[in-house]
Amino acid sequence: MAPLIYKIADTDDEFEQIFRLNYRTFTEEIPQNQPNPEKRRVDKFHAENTYLICLEDGQLLGMLAMRDKRPFSLDEKFENLDSYLPPFTSICEIRLLAVEPDKRSTRILEG
Repeated sequence: MAPLIYKIADTDDEFEQIFRLNYRTFTEEIPQNQPNPEKRRVDKFHAENTYLICLEDGQLLGMLAMRDKRPFSLDEKFENLDSYLPPFTSICEIRLLAVEPDKRSTRILEG
């Protein structure tokens, strides 16, 4: 078993794996988006996201996307979102979490 590598995504290959995992998760498994022939799902905030990823032998096992620029997706759902948040000067939104189905009962989220 190869060691798990936790890092911030920074290569074209890692981003491509993220887009494909997002498609499988948020289009095929959770039908939030329309299917497309490329079988890729690029998040609408991709350019502003930071992706924390878990790799094993160069294969993406899971990813967490976050961003610190407003408006957050919750700003569209809650009127006066700030009234629900603690008074911090810097906050971020965890936008997406996707893990390969066969790795969901493992310890990868602990990393």
